[in-house]
Amino acid sequence: MKKVLNVMLAVMVMAGLSSCAPAMKGAVKDDTTLTDTAKELPVGSSVQDYKGPKLRIGIVSFENKTPSKTFGIGESASDMLGTILHKTGRFIIISSQDMKHVIEQQKLGASGLVNPDTAAQMGQVMGLNAIVSGAITAYSEAMEGQDYVLYQAKEQVARVTVDYRIVDATTGMQIMADSGAGIYRKKTSQVMGMGSKSTYDTDLRDGALRDSLTKSTVNILKQLGSKKWSGRIAAVKGTQMFINAGQKSGLNVGDTLDVFRPGEAIIDPVTRVNLGMTEDRIGEVKIIKNDMGESGDMSMANPVSGTGFKSGDIVRFK
Repeated sequence: MKKVLNVMLAVMVMAGLSSCAPAMKGAVKDDTTLTDTAKELPVGSSVQDYKGPKLRIGIVSFENKTPSKTFGIGESASDMLGTILHKTGRFIIISSQDMKHVIEQQKLGASGLVNPDTAAQMGQVMGLNAIVSGAITAYSEAMEGQDYVLYQAKEQVARVTVDYRIVDATTGMQIMADSGAGIYRKKTSQVMGMGSKSTYDTDLRDGALRDSLTKSTVNILKQLGSKKWSGRIAAVKGTQMFINAGQKSGLNVGDTLDVFRPGEAIIDPVTRVNLGMTEDRIGEVKIIKNDMGESGDMSMANPVSGTGFKSGDIVRFK
């Protein structure tokens, strides 16, 4: 009997030591570690091969509405979402820091959920196609697991809920609104006091956020995939126009763009929501240079047809 007990104890020790190293493990259906949601994002060659026009997206610092006011979680969420969106190769991202700077300069009030008037103003000032805003509404950390006589298995679990929405920066209309739950687990184990210990891990918050925002990015790509690109004439010098997008945004020398003069806003008489605006096609321009400006993302164009072009006119692919 004693020999049998010794063998059993040896097996338990070996099993425990083999799992001493911390590991991330999915445990819910919606966790990206189980559903492989991240694989839906464009990666590798698909990003490099993408040559289409890139939407210019502004990200406003997310509000921190967590009960405990977890330090820095709103800023981390907006920065992380910007990085994930940028890696898809589909967007030009205006970071929350840059947005904040322009908002302060223009004396615009914008945080959390952007209102239609603010969105339209920021779209005009920064040449944005859309604005992403949101809030962290829940965050928690917990210790889960079981204790046995000789073996202890614990998991540190972080959960987060992010509410976000996308607003058209031309009309101020909401394109989509959704929420995403994220989870991050770190497994630790001990056998007879040996092994990894369950101590506080600063990566828990970021792991849960990244899980939630990866799922959010998949939804954002699906919603914005059908949105048509548009830009603005930033300045007119003689017969030449300067467009607020260039090579980085997917404009090429030789591209022709229709030019539209924005008109009056169309307001719903019942809801008072801005439904869009009138537009008049006033001509056509052709890109002759696409790598201008400090960032290399400004173009020069010559008129093909039409006259009277001015700053603020909208340009779109034919």
